[in-house]
Amino acid sequence: MSLFAPSCLDDFLINEQAERDLLELILARKLPFPFNGKSGILLHGTYGAGKSTLGFLLPNLLETAYAGNSSQASSTGQMQAVEVAAPEIFRCGGGMSITNIVSTINKCNSRSAWHHHSGSDYFVLDEVDKLTNGAQQSLKSTMDLPRSFFIFTTNYIDRVDDGIINRSHLIEMNQSADASAYAVIGQSILQKMALTSDALSVATISAMAHKAKGSLRTFASDVMIAGINMGGVLPQ
Repeated sequence: MSLFAPSCLDDFLINEQAERDLLELILARKLPFPFNGKSGILLHGTYGAGKSTLGFLLPNLLETAYAGNSSQASSTGQMQAVEVAAPEIFRCGGGMSITNIVSTINKCNSRSAWHHHSGSDYFVLDEVDKLTNGAQQSLKSTMDLPRSFFIFTTNYIDRVDDGIINRSHLIEMNQSADASAYAVIGQSILQKMALTSDALSVATISAMAHKAKGSLRTFASDVMIAGINMGGVLPQ
C-alpha cells in the first residue's frame, strides 16, 4: 500500500518553475501538443522522484483536459484524472524488442484514435535509456508520426539519443530547492495519518527532504516512520 499516491500535478516536484509552467500550459490546452516538432515529454532525474508515476498519469490528465473536465479543479495543478487514456506502455528495461515497439506504434498510427478525446494515441516508454543507441534512433523516426504523444522517463538523460531529446519537452525531477513544497507534501501525509499538520516542524520536514536527495519515495517513507513514532496510524 502507498499512503502517498500522487494524483495530480501538484503532487510532484518539478525543479524548474518554467518547466512546471510548461506542463500546466499543455494540460490547460493553451500550448498545443504535439507542436512545432515537439511530440514528447521527457521526465528525467534521480531514482524515486516520481518520474514513472507521473509518466503513467500524464495520459489520463491529458485525456481529462481534452474531454473538457479540467474545470473540476480550482487550478490546473489540482486537476484530477477522471478519464482513462489506456496508453501503450513499454518498459524498456525488460528487454523489449525495438521491432515490436516500432511495429506497435505504427499499427496504432494507422488507425483513427476514435477512443481518445484527444484524437491521438499515447505511448509511454519507461527507462528509455535502456534501449540501445540503434534502437533509440529507430524510435526517434516514429516521433514524427501524426496523432502521437510520447512520454519518456530516464534516470540517465546523458544516455538518451539527442534526436529524442530535441523532439521532447524536458522536465527535470531531482531534488527541489523549494523546501516549502516538501513541507506541503509532508504535512498532507501527517494529516492522512490522523496527526496534525504541524506534528513535525517545517524545519524537520525540510531536513528529511534534504536527506532524501530528491527521492520522494524515501522522503514519504521517512515522514511516515516519524508519524508512526508519534502515534500516527497508517490507513488500511
